Amino acid sequence: MRKRISCDATIVHLALGLVGCVAGAEEPSRGASAVPIGRGVAALTGAAGSGVASVWGPAEKSFLGTSTTTASRVYFTGHRGIVSEVFYPVLDTVNSVDLQFLVGDTAKTFVDEEKQQSYSVTQPDKRSMRWQAVTSNSGHNWRITKTIFADPGRSSLIQRVQFDALNGRNVTQFNLYLLHNPAMDNSGAGDSSKTATAGGRTMLVASENSRVSALAISRAWKTLTSGGPPMVSSGFVGETDGFTDLLGGSADRTMSWRNDLASGGNVAQMGWVDLGASAVTSVSFDVVLGFGATETEATTTANATLGSNLTTLRTTYDSGWNSYTSGLNNQGGTADDQYYLAAMSLKSIQDKSNGAMIAGMGTPWGETNGDANNGGYHLVWPRDLFKFASALVTAGDTAAGTAVVNYLFNTLQQSSDCGVAEYNAPSCPQGYTRVGRFPQNAWVSGWQYWQGTQMDEQAMPIILAWRLGPSVSNPLWPKIKKTADYIVNTGPWTQQERWEENAGYSPSTIAAEIAGLVCAATIARANGDTTSAARYMAAADVWQQSVDRWTFTNTGYHGDGKYYIRINPSARGNTGTGPQVYNPVSGPDAAISFTIGNGGGTHDQRYIVDGGFLELVRMGVKRADDPSILATLPEYDLILKRNIAGKGDAWFRYNYDGYGEKNDGSNFDGTGGRGRLWPIFTAERGMFKIAGTGVGSDGNPFLTAVKAFSTPQGFIPEQVWSETTDVTGWQVVKPATATAGTPTRSMSPLNWAMGEYISLLASIRAGKVVDIPSVVCSRYNACVVPPASGQAGVVFNATATTVVGQHVYVTGNTAALGSWNTDLGIPVDPRSYPVWTNRANLPASSALQYKYYRKNANGTVTWENRPGGGNRTMSTPASGGTLTLNDTVIW
Repeated sequence: MRKRISCDATIVHLALGLVGCVAGAEEPSRGASAVPIGRGVAALTGAAGSGVASVWGPAEKSFLGTSTTTASRVYFTGHRGIVSEVFYPVLDTVNSVDLQFLVGDTAKTFVDEEKQQSYSVTQPDKRSMRWQAVTSNSGHNWRITKTIFADPGRSSLIQRVQFDALNGRNVTQFNLYLLHNPAMDNSGAGDSSKTATAGGRTMLVASENSRVSALAISRAWKTLTSGGPPMVSSGFVGETDGFTDLLGGSADRTMSWRNDLASGGNVAQMGWVDLGASAVTSVSFDVVLGFGATETEATTTANATLGSNLTTLRTTYDSGWNSYTSGLNNQGGTADDQYYLAAMSLKSIQDKSNGAMIAGMGTPWGETNGDANNGGYHLVWPRDLFKFASALVTAGDTAAGTAVVNYLFNTLQQSSDCGVAEYNAPSCPQGYTRVGRFPQNAWVSGWQYWQGTQMDEQAMPIILAWRLGPSVSNPLWPKIKKTADYIVNTGPWTQQERWEENAGYSPSTIAAEIAGLVCAATIARANGDTTSAARYMAAADVWQQSVDRWTFTNTGYHGDGKYYIRINPSARGNTGTGPQVYNPVSGPDAAISFTIGNGGGTHDQRYIVDGGFLELVRMGVKRADDPSILATLPEYDLILKRNIAGKGDAWFRYNYDGYGEKNDGSNFDGTGGRGRLWPIFTAERGMFKIAGTGVGSDGNPFLTAVKAFSTPQGFIPEQVWSETTDVTGWQVVKPATATAGTPTRSMSPLNWAMGEYISLLASIRAGKVVDIPSVVCSRYNACVVPPASGQAGVVFNATATTVVGQHVYVTGNTAALGSWNTDLGIPVDPRSYPVWTNRANLPASSALQYKYYRKNANGTVTWENRPGGGNRTMSTPASGGTLTLNDTVIW
């Protein structure tokens, strides 16, 4: 947190994130009660001031982790080899943003900030979230090696430190300072810091509300006189903090201030580590940051950790992760280290209090964002949550997925109606709410953060519940019904699509809604509610049959003019009593303009393209070879795909995307930004490729590219730099200091991206996309689901003529064919019109009746005209067999 650049042009400080300048000619205020205690040191009873405005830490993480135990509620991250955000006791609450060393020499010629030096970060054990960070300045003859992990039995963070003097130097020639920047209770302002003694140790304690941290070390702090006070200090950032003491203004590059208290501001803590008088070249010691709800709890925790056998704690920490990874699906031996890192990273961001999972452990462009942006990405987005919880299920962690589903429906789902509309609910405690609705995003507690409604986020919890099976979904059926009812009543129109910016009819949103309703209908039937099942299935079918009419333009500006647009910004018509109630006021060929969020400007709807249409395949709503899907690929690739030499293909979100760094390289601030390339689209495209060919190895180039876009540790970022390029009139410039294909400063890792790595690798191994909902793709003839035991496959080929707006179905006297319910019958696919085709798994060795019918544009039903009005009959083969029916239908 808190970027700082001193007024002294020779000093640049990024550790405490100070915004503003330290006066170069004047000494910072030290309070009114300074008492000289020798060597020019001022002992302060309390530091005056409040500190400059705080900001969060950089979002580019070099490590992260937590213990697998529930006893430890500390979740940690690192940036450039030093500890950055630390979360406690839940994953949305930051309490520390920067913990690092400052290294000086006793001759007072330099002070190096650890974070600004060369560094490397590795996993000593590839199946554990323990990290080793090495930072050094060979020119100044020092190196620091740290082993970083959490105490499995307590809420404390451990760093085992070795300081090495290099090139013939010894430790007596160095001054070593430990600098800590608390941000208690998710706020940089309003903190207090003090010196405290507990259990015979001097600690630095920070607090705000019921969040308290205690910083302690296993060595003694430096004293300047025999029996003198330890050199530890609390100050306000930019005014009386330790960095300003060492390097601000006319400072002499040695610690001179000792403030016992800094209360009610943006505080920082510093202690001078006593390296001893022996002329050795190496010193080892331990640093512990303990947490609690009170000062006593925090200091007791820190002391207990330091008093333990830390080697044993490390072994226990590793064993927890080793046990977790050994229980994962190794994908037939194809799972690599990055797969396991992805799974462990996702497990690390699952909150231990209720199973929630956050989008990312940080704040994009955090070094220029302050307390006003206190949510960052450490919030729950139901869409992101669905994506990476599904990935953990794919990896074999069904317990995590089950916890997520229960969190979604028991904690996050809303249960009352309040407010007029999104962002218009002044009298509502949690903002806009509707029965069955999931908020756009929320704190881990379930308390709503932003007010938007995204209809894909309503459907995805239902899909995840279905995937986990009846033991999970059936107990939740009453709550699933509330959300499914909300989808039918509100959709397919969405107040925001998956990029959270615009309202209307979105292919990606509609894909999720259709899949969610089909899954809800399946769960409803399992719970005996055929009325709800019929309602959901009827809506899903209409939306599946209408998505092209709503979002596929034939008069576009790109290529041949025929492609899915990003969004049709029309309102829902809400006219009539039949399926027409779902229709938009205007279609995708209308000359309708809309304004893109994040400064992207105003454009005709037909001009803006994104990859959301691929979700129609991922959700099982369309075949990979559907003509409209194939027709869109050339425009999508022409406009948004870029190849990064030596790495692979990547895609922009959409043309005129403003969510990214500015062209001059400065951070995104809401205006003038340029969206960069997103690795998740490389993974999405790899899975689309597999869906189309059924050949798993066809996904390998995309997996290789995603790995190439990752950090050296294996973290996949939200965005990577592109070369300077024109995106249909939207100039995207790469700063000279950036390297194409490497992470931008937005967020790294993005948990959605980490989940997609798991899904892609598993799909390569399976030769199919592993998380396409089979109940959806089988209904819409987009996949073949093998018959279960006691079932036989039946292929229906019905030759029937229709007019536009009419669709053919088959039903019969078995539940798999809808039991004569025309809203639960099976739609047959006109891919080979006039032959309509689909497949169903029916009871084996059975004599069954069936019949065709059509649904008309107004929702009415016309049965086929059978001689004598009778039903058709079939005799299904034995279990595992296949029957093909070739029928001619007359109306």
